[in-house]
Amino acid sequence: MRHVILIIILLGVIGFTLYEALSDSIGVSGNLESDPETGLEIGAKAPDFTLETLEGEEITLSEVGKPVMLNFWASWCPPCKAEMPHMVNFYESRSDDVEIIAVNMMHQESSVEDMKAFHDDYQLNFPVPFDEDGTVTGMYQVKSIPTSYFVNAEGYIESKYIGPMTERSISSAFDKIN
Repeated sequence: MRHVILIIILLGVIGFTLYEALSDSIGVSGNLESDPETGLEIGAKAPDFTLETLEGEEITLSEVGKPVMLNFWASWCPPCKAEMPHMVNFYESRSDDVEIIAVNMMHQESSVEDMKAFHDDYQLNFPVPFDEDGTVTGMYQVKSIPTSYFVNAEGYIESKYIGPMTERSISSAFDKIN
């Protein structure tokens, strides 16, 4: 029994080390460096990006024009699976005044089909762009998922949450935005 526990701990350490090494190697876009006002701290201008959705539409953060929940997720992530129904229900009632952009970390998916199946199974009703090479994930320094940034209509970061959120916590985060 002790050997099993030691093996599990060792595999966990190796897995975490590999994840950290790979995620640190992701290139960061110039958006963080080109504007001294841009950053990831609360009150900083959110790094801008443009990504494509499954439907082929382009989403540019700076063009949304209303408060945004910027969520990073993957289809294999159990906490992401737990969070999605809350996001769907929240968005159903508040899509007129807020936006949810659920960035799929495609570079960590086993296939596009897995992401599409997840999208259909959970009936996602908000934009789901995919980050094919991890550039946007790197810009936002996402180390664990789900991670959500709340950005006001002017493009400034209001809050950051790591872990799954409920309808109530999503609503509360948006309510705190001016």
